[in-house]
Amino acid sequence: MYVQRSFRGLTNILTTSVVVSLVFTMTFVSGYLFGRAEPAGGPLSFLDILQPATARASQDGVPTSDEQLRFRVLWEAWQIVERDFYDKSQVDHQKLIYGAIKGMVDAVGDPYTVYQTPSQRELNDTDLRGAFDGIGIQVDMKENRLTVVAPIEGSPAEAAGFRPGDVVLAVDGKSLSGTTLNDTVGLIRGQRGTPVTLTVLRPGTADPFPITVVRAEIKLKSVRVRMLDDQVGYLRISSFSGSTGTEMANGVKDLLGQQARGLIVDLRDNPGGYVSTSVEASAQFVDPGTVVLYQKSGNGDVKTYRTEGGGTASQVPVVVLINKGSASASEIMAGALRDNGRAILVGEQTFGKGTVQNVHELSDKSGLRVTTAQWLTPAERPIQGVGLLPDRVVEMPATATISSEASRADDPQLDAAVRHILGG
Repeated sequence: MYVQRSFRGLTNILTTSVVVSLVFTMTFVSGYLFGRAEPAGGPLSFLDILQPATARASQDGVPTSDEQLRFRVLWEAWQIVERDFYDKSQVDHQKLIYGAIKGMVDAVGDPYTVYQTPSQRELNDTDLRGAFDGIGIQVDMKENRLTVVAPIEGSPAEAAGFRPGDVVLAVDGKSLSGTTLNDTVGLIRGQRGTPVTLTVLRPGTADPFPITVVRAEIKLKSVRVRMLDDQVGYLRISSFSGSTGTEMANGVKDLLGQQARGLIVDLRDNPGGYVSTSVEASAQFVDPGTVVLYQKSGNGDVKTYRTEGGGTASQVPVVVLINKGSASASEIMAGALRDNGRAILVGEQTFGKGTVQNVHELSDKSGLRVTTAQWLTPAERPIQGVGLLPDRVVEMPATATISSEASRADDPQLDAAVRHILGG
């Protein structure tokens, strides 16, 4: 998924697997680095929510009579609860307001259109600081089920054996049925050193089973580079963070300086991140001004994203590795390089996350994400719910683990990529 966030007129585009990657994942989609709204003057009242919501269709800021009538039912319910509920000490007005907003947003029926309370949004934002406490697992909603996109390399989740495609049914015995992606944040996130048990249903298995993981500090590293045998350069991008574009430029320059005869870009288990850095990373392999993606809004408007600069490796053979853990910004880059004739894709079908979210920070620092558009590859192919099919399908053994240090003998997808570079 990629996300657009606005603060007092400042807009930035990001992607997330992820995928909306949660606080216990790599939530680059939060947009924390691009500013905050002014502090709220105090708790919101019901009218604080009612007035702007009902005034949107009126030019003078006064709700239309039709909207006043529609919202009157909500106000009636509020008053009845406040008047009749038997235990007044249990009536938290702030929770009622947040619950009303959440219910409204959830009723849209889109898993990526979500409301976050201030505490939930703050948890998401912490991940952009480069490290966070969690289990290191990237997830998304697929067919209304919490699905593992990929574990982070070197994380407790990877060590515990999580795999892309695993479905999380419960957390510490609490069922996730009927919950949204946003609802799971507080359940899985926690202080380092504390355990959490996830009940998992794995594709190909009949019965769910528990996996217990001890939370730890997850430190994020975006790009890893090394030279393989036969002078084949290898770059693994684990996420598209703010530094990925620079890291990729340096990595490509280093490998070409070592006379690499071809480059392999490993996007497996990459849940996404900033769309801007996906465009920057793609720029290394194409000529300046090349189309990377199109953003198509609901009203038919189309925005084109092109590369600026780059082109360092525009003449060497390129192979991109993908799998079902490749999502969002990863699919943007993979689709761009293939559609522009700069790479073939090797591996497995990708996740299929290709919608755009506007992300707003509200006056009390709560957050609202609203799906506004989808993105298309340069050949105008949609990705949402479909994903990218590889040019060369190569399955990984069920017991294999994706790693930047894996050898060709242990990684048939990497081996296939090297053989293609060498002309085999």
